[in-house]
Amino acid sequence: MTSSSVKYDFTVDLSDRSTSHSLLHHLVADEGKAGMQILEVGCSSGYIGATLAAKGHRVTGVELDPVAAKAASSVLYEVHAGDAESFFAQHPDRRYDAIVLGDVLEHMVDPVATLRLCVAHLVDGGAAAISLPCVTHGSVRAMLLEGRWDYADYGLLDRTHLRFFSHNDVAELLSAAGLRIDRLHATMLSIETASQEYGMALRPQSMAAVETLADDDALLDFQYVALARPERSGIAADALLTQNLAVPVQRAPRPRRPGDKSSAQRLRIWLMKALLARIARRRYRGFA
Repeated sequence: MTSSSVKYDFTVDLSDRSTSHSLLHHLVADEGKAGMQILEVGCSSGYIGATLAAKGHRVTGVELDPVAAKAASSVLYEVHAGDAESFFAQHPDRRYDAIVLGDVLEHMVDPVATLRLCVAHLVDGGAAAISLPCVTHGSVRAMLLEGRWDYADYGLLDRTHLRFFSHNDVAELLSAAGLRIDRLHATMLSIETASQEYGMALRPQSMAAVETLADDDALLDFQYVALARPERSGIAADALLTQNLAVPVQRAPRPRRPGDKSSAQRLRIWLMKALLARIARRRYRGFA
């Protein structure tokens, strides 16, 4: 993050494909078209759009915050200070090769309606590049284990977030908007790093418990970044959802933890799980 007066303002390192900003850039740029017409909804200061403009694409931004919109106007072709609905009302005939929605849909009351509006303004063969935070990240699980849900100025529990998404929720959102996922990435962040960077103040015991008991691959998924296209085949909505849920999530290898190769550590984890299973059987007899 930069020291700008704009709240959401970052420096994008295009060589680091472990960040959502870089992934959004590459998902769009890898379309391979020259001089694309691109719309970025929720462009903030234009820090992502500027990387695409530098490649010769014509990027229009839409931004509610007037301070951020003013900053974006210095790096993008055109900036609309307002929301997507008012922009498309003023420009009903515009069509775009790509529409970027980076960490913006979670701030909306009705993200499906906004996505559907965007889909209607894509050219044939156009695509939407979308990033969303993952609320099932291990840091949120650990906080809930402590009986807390503490909003913050930034991060997964940003106090301006109105909607929260798991992997399944992302698939449902895009399917409801009539979008078929082509590629899906997850950015990864360790639980302790999330706690430190976003002031979550998690207890080590909570982090260790979540890491030990989690039995899914999404524990360290911090953000989902998708490239999706309008589904024109007319398949049923439930069939589209099934297809989107089946798209594999591309993840970096999970970082090794201290003691991962220790036989004593593995034994302790096995004993902890065995003890918990025994308690569960005794306490919750009759439950499936």
